Amino acid sequence: MSQPGRKKTLHPTQIVVMAFGAAVIVGTIFLLFPFSTAQGYSTDFVTAFFTAVSAVCITGLTVVDTGTHWSGFGQVVILFLIQLGGLGIVSFATLVGLLISGRISLRDRLNTLSEAKIIGIDNVPALLRTILLVYFGFEIALAIYLITRLRITYDESMGEAIWNGLFHAISAFNNGGFSLYSDSMATFSQDLFVIAPIAIAVIVGGLGFPVLIELHERIWGLNKQQSGKSRRFSLHTRVTLAATIVLLTLGSMFIGVMEWNNPKTLGGLNVLEKLWNAAFMSAMPRSGGLSSVDVGQMDPATWLGLDFMMFIGGGSASTAGGIKVTTIAILFFIIYTEVRGETAVNVGNRRLPRSIQRQALTLVSLYAMVIIFSTILLAATTDFTLDELLFDVISAAATVGLSTGITPDLPDFAKVWLAILMFVGRLGPVVIASALALRVTRRHYELPKERPLIG
Repeated sequence: MSQPGRKKTLHPTQIVVMAFGAAVIVGTIFLLFPFSTAQGYSTDFVTAFFTAVSAVCITGLTVVDTGTHWSGFGQVVILFLIQLGGLGIVSFATLVGLLISGRISLRDRLNTLSEAKIIGIDNVPALLRTILLVYFGFEIALAIYLITRLRITYDESMGEAIWNGLFHAISAFNNGGFSLYSDSMATFSQDLFVIAPIAIAVIVGGLGFPVLIELHERIWGLNKQQSGKSRRFSLHTRVTLAATIVLLTLGSMFIGVMEWNNPKTLGGLNVLEKLWNAAFMSAMPRSGGLSSVDVGQMDPATWLGLDFMMFIGGGSASTAGGIKVTTIAILFFIIYTEVRGETAVNVGNRRLPRSIQRQALTLVSLYAMVIIFSTILLAATTDFTLDELLFDVISAAATVGLSTGITPDLPDFAKVWLAILMFVGRLGPVVIASALALRVTRRHYELPKERPLIG
């Protein structure tokens, strides 16, 4: 029971959910304005809502062509929502308050740590400045490069080159998945000097705040108190980097082998173009959402492999979605430990806490249940094939943005359901659950053990 006169405060996770919800509402309202469309007419509510959710949740699934349906104003709204979703609503608001007042409250510290999923960092203002430096610095550098490339090589006007370069730099680094080109990045499938920087931006943006900050400190020697000493990367950074490299390599090989002779995807390219497009498409299921080949023309077996890659996603506390590479790595070590008959799950010279193991299993279970239920629901209410629906459902839940091409043709009910999946996928099932059920009941006793049969 709360004490009389005591002000009830919201939990940080509740504030994060409410902030993202408010951004979706505001974005939907702006996209409903007639001047948000190129033709000057008001967009229907479902389209505006779906697009706003997709932008805030940095997914990239679309039901209309971004470059032709929306006006310059509408595209600015979408780009702002992508940037807002990438930095995090609460982190962004805290940054603004920090720049204005030069100080930060304890509640803002808790909100920021909840959004960024960073534990144990006391100097939040310094953390936020580092995030701001890394994010905007990378985006500006990539934008300048793309503007130059588009202006010189593709003879775009200066205005077009600036807008296209800036838009795709922000979309790529935030894993936004939106493109102003009708065929996404397929126009540049034969230009390594465009798709390679885009892929690098997606990969770097998908590593996560903690990894980027640690790499930033190590590379630039910002950790003065550790100068002159050899300091290993944290377990989280090592696992994230190792898992990312393994998944990108295996994904490139898988896509290359499966689509090598497909005339509608990689088949019409030369050997080098096939290799770098396979690598590009391997990076996109992390949550990039852009594509250099037509995903809808891929072999269904390739879709299934991409399903698995999208389900995993990128790094924790990043702009990427999915269950995250650290989660799949933890599951691997749990299985490895169980097969060996050991009791403690060890990674290198560190032991994983049981709470982390339970969180990994819970996250995977929740994601799997949501995806299975949603696929069954859409299969029962639409006429599309199961593999097409499964692909787009996972893409929405993992906030990836790749599609087999069926999303624009789905009924309004299915579009709204995918929008809900994107929202849940961006915030994470565990965050949603903790925001709705914050009270933790602690038992002061333990029940007797009994072992049911497994398998």
